[in-house]
Amino acid sequence: MSTDLEATLDARGYYVALDVPSGATFGMDTATWTTGDEFAGVKAVPVGLHLVTIRAPPSSTHGSSGAEDAVGEFIDARPGWVDARKWDAREETLGKGCGQSDADAAAVRDATASATRREFDGRLAWYPREIEEQWVRLSGFVTRGTLRRCGVDVGTRIVSGDPDADARRDARGAVTPYFEDAHRAATFTVEATSRQPSGKTPAEVSAMNVDANVRLEHALGCFEADGWRGLLGEFQLAFVLLMALSSMEALEQWKRLTHVVCSCAETAVFAHPELYSNFIDALDAQLGRAGEDFFVDDYSEDNFLRPCLVSLMRIDVENDAPESDVVDVGAQRLLDSISNKLKKLANDVKKKFDVDLVEEAREQKSADAALGEGEDGPVVVELSEGTYMSMEGTNLVDEGDEGGERSEPATEANQNAERMSWMFPEQPPP
Repeated sequence: MSTDLEATLDARGYYVALDVPSGATFGMDTATWTTGDEFAGVKAVPVGLHLVTIRAPPSSTHGSSGAEDAVGEFIDARPGWVDARKWDAREETLGKGCGQSDADAAAVRDATASATRREFDGRLAWYPREIEEQWVRLSGFVTRGTLRRCGVDVGTRIVSGDPDADARRDARGAVTPYFEDAHRAATFTVEATSRQPSGKTPAEVSAMNVDANVRLEHALGCFEADGWRGLLGEFQLAFVLLMALSSMEALEQWKRLTHVVCSCAETAVFAHPELYSNFIDALDAQLGRAGEDFFVDDYSEDNFLRPCLVSLMRIDVENDAPESDVVDVGAQRLLDSISNKLKKLANDVKKKFDVDLVEEAREQKSADAALGEGEDGPVVVELSEGTYMSMEGTNLVDEGDEGGERSEPATEANQNAERMSWMFPEQPPP
């Protein structure tokens, strides 16, 4: 083995998975492998957080039922790190902890040392270099703090969850029972996107339902010291769990956070340029993973994503910036970069999905201007996202009804995720 190759392996990590049956689906980040008889894991895992998923072969007791049987787990790779795991035939997934005795796990770790590395090298797939940058773009704001907040810290075995959980959640929030080593679904910060958050006065709730900027400030506050970085971390976590486990709860949180950020983008971008600069990057990376029918499939037919992206395209940093006697050069450069990123996002969407977001945003602005002409022009009030998409798990106040009646929660959330079009492309077995 060459010196350069040795150095690469020493600077990265090993994920050893023993006794995985042939025909299982093993995933790491955005790559998957159908396991063969000799498959034993992945080598040269980059330093940082990674999502590992495993699904039993179709011939197994549970494996024939589909994507909902996949089990995920975050790992935290370090230089020279070796995570030695073993298949649990009874549970049909990788076992709790290392799934084997401490002595056996230590023997596996010793076998990956430089002197004896050849024992495992032929059975380990290389971490694909081509997905390394892609994974960073998809998960760069996901931290251990993000994982802990959502109850899926490193070592927790993650499942897709109950698609109807949000619909049954009461206003105070549900308490999730904890059993050590049990499979768990992520518990997202739903308070950040709630239309009726606890502890708010009726006046504050009304303000949130009328002013999208107020909703964004509330959402950012729910992530405390992490602020916009915390929001983006959960936004990215929701997407990767949706992508890897077909989690409907993750889909709903991703949709809610997307709406909160996009609905006030035209004005909020000047108060939170860092949020929008990084949000556009994250969203562009996510849409790069989506299938070409994403705008017409069952996950976006409720007219959710298109209005959000059009709202984002209404950002005009040149003409809408608030007047100021002091020019912040750094902030101006950031705003200019946002304009360039929006152009790239619009081009990517038009090329892949044949949707002209720029033209739709231009038409929408022209229509708004026509409605607002003259002092007697009608007052335009922003509609809640519930008007054009079923997103909230709890009932929403219908803003057009003076009696405050509530609309019913969505009933489509539990549709089977087998229709997802952006699942990982498979990699050949080692």
